[in-house]
Amino acid sequence: MATPYTTIYVSFLNKVSDQYLANMSDIDLNLQMLKYLNSSVPKFKKCKKDLSLRSVDGLGFTEDLTDEEVEILANLMVIEWLRPQVNSLELLKQSMGSKDFNLYSQANHLKELQTLRKDAQSEISKLLVDYSYNNNSLDDLYDD
Repeated sequence: MATPYTTIYVSFLNKVSDQYLANMSDIDLNLQMLKYLNSSVPKFKKCKKDLSLRSVDGLGFTEDLTDEEVEILANLMVIEWLRPQVNSLELLKQSMGSKDFNLYSQANHLKELQTLRKDAQSEISKLLVDYSYNNNSLDDLYDD
């Protein structure tokens, strides 16, 4: 069996609320989510499954991912989804002087996005630690 990308995409979409994504065509949405997923895979370094093995049709992984692995990938996708939003507001703030950037709604929005990103990164860290702890034994620590 295999895990289709759509399984991970559904989990990701349940974690975000984005009108821009909602207004995309299915093809564009899948391409955008694939970009998020491709950026997320290398960050899941300790995955017990080989995430480099992809289906021939390019629509999934060849291995069965556990619910926990799907959840980790979906959360990593949230981080990738947040990155350009935070970066664009940080760039706007840098290009304008502090007096110019007294647009409180944008400043507050940036602060909220940064807090959201930190919270998401904390959740990812916990998920990765739990995953590593649950999937390793002390025998793995020793070379015979």
